[in-house]
Amino acid sequence: MAEMFEKGSAKDISVLIRKEIESLPITYAYATDCFGRATDALGDQSLDSTINLDNPLFAEGLSLYRQIFSKDFTFSLMVEGVLIEVVPNPESQGDAVLEWANYVNNAFRKGQYKSTQHHIGSINSSILENSAVVQSYLIATHVYSEEAKDTGVSITWGTYTDEVSLEDGSWLIRARSLDVISTNTISGVSKLAVE
Repeated sequence: MAEMFEKGSAKDISVLIRKEIESLPITYAYATDCFGRATDALGDQSLDSTINLDNPLFAEGLSLYRQIFSKDFTFSLMVEGVLIEVVPNPESQGDAVLEWANYVNNAFRKGQYKSTQHHIGSINSSILENSAVVQSYLIATHVYSEEAKDTGVSITWGTYTDEVSLEDGSWLIRARSLDVISTNTISGVSKLAVE
């Protein structure tokens, strides 16, 4: 795996290009948390649904996803290296970014979360002329709402791997995978009293 992340020489890859590419996972985390906070968005929607486009947080998350994903991107979910699901279906001819936004929103509404925080760290990239591979670590905190059957928080740890390409002058994620290594629920987390 280490050979995948050999750095190009300074003359080949500018600091600005590396910064642009390595900002993609951070923008993804912020966009995903927009969906986490969109508690009044409707869940259980078809992946091509446009019903939540008027929800400001859903719209913001979708707009940010459109800035970082190629139009035909895919997201692969794995658990300890075993492929669980690919979204959208690679044969789909629909709007891949909208389908992923609805998938994320549906998952958060089903989990009855009132907020999420996706922390991205240890970002490492291997950049070629018009493509790159970016790997980053994830710690995601999902806070259950008062209506949820669970209490406290659900925390997920994993590793993202992104295949990135230069398309019309912008670096975009073409394929993203998340390999989850653990998910744990911490029940009854004390609430902070702010008085």
